[in-house]
Amino acid sequence: MEPGAKLKPWGNLSTSLVVSGQEVNSDLLLAALQLTDSEEFSSSEGVGIYSGPDWATLTVDERHSKSPDEQAAELIGFLSPRKPSLDALKEAGKSVKVDVAGIAESSGTGLYLSPDVLAGLAELGVPVSFTTVRESGEDEEDPLAWLD
Repeated sequence: MEPGAKLKPWGNLSTSLVVSGQEVNSDLLLAALQLTDSEEFSSSEGVGIYSGPDWATLTVDERHSKSPDEQAAELIGFLSPRKPSLDALKEAGKSVKVDVAGIAESSGTGLYLSPDVLAGLAELGVPVSFTTVRESGEDEEDPLAWLD
């Protein structure tokens, strides 16, 4: 049995390369990672580029897989051969990281990444962060409780 098999998975799970800094947008990320004309990228369901002011992501979401291990492995597959591009983004002063995000509701909710996937993430040479939110969008404790 897989070590994380008894855990209820995070909801709305996504695994992303996040690049931020001045003038970062989807066009810059596509060009930097040489994905503009990539058939591999364009044919992958649940894999996309998203951007906002001074940030862009290459994201693998639940349409690809609900498994964090499979999402991260897919992202590693895209990024490993492009490690020099990741290094160039960092050298250009951009912030580069991998973020695993999802909704963690109730006890028993967890996230499992295999040792092989963790090793693959480490080989990318970028920080890894984990972002969780509660489904309700609120903290368990009333933030104004101290006023009572």
